[in-house]
Amino acid sequence: MATGADDRESVPGHLRHQLDGPPTAVLVPIAPDGSPSSTPVWFLAAVADGDVLWVSTRTGAAKHRNVERDPRVSLSVVDPANPMSYVEIRGRASAEPDPDFSVRDSVVRKHGYVDGSSFDPPDVRRTAI
Repeated sequence: MATGADDRESVPGHLRHQLDGPPTAVLVPIAPDGSPSSTPVWFLAAVADGDVLWVSTRTGAAKHRNVERDPRVSLSVVDPANPMSYVEIRGRASAEPDPDFSVRDSVVRKHGYVDGSSFDPPDVRRTAI
């Protein structure tokens, strides 16, 4: 998930730890009726990829379908040590297949798991947002 237009400021350094740490974020794509649809998600901030945030979801899940239909999203991360400090990123997301589960496994490793296979039933397909 990209941070948005080129004229937007990147996440300030003093807030960067909120993206690098393990907090859960809230992803808010737009539902079919135009309302916000918030979902708690784990994510991975990939600075080397040009300030990209990755979220892994099962292919066909509501958040996947919502992003495919309308790419506008918001993602918020609250600092668990200071609940009044948060990062909100608004932008346009895209959905890409994750056939080798590399995004899923990178996201779950950030949260202390070896890989994400225990989170999925057999024959699941994954999408990286």
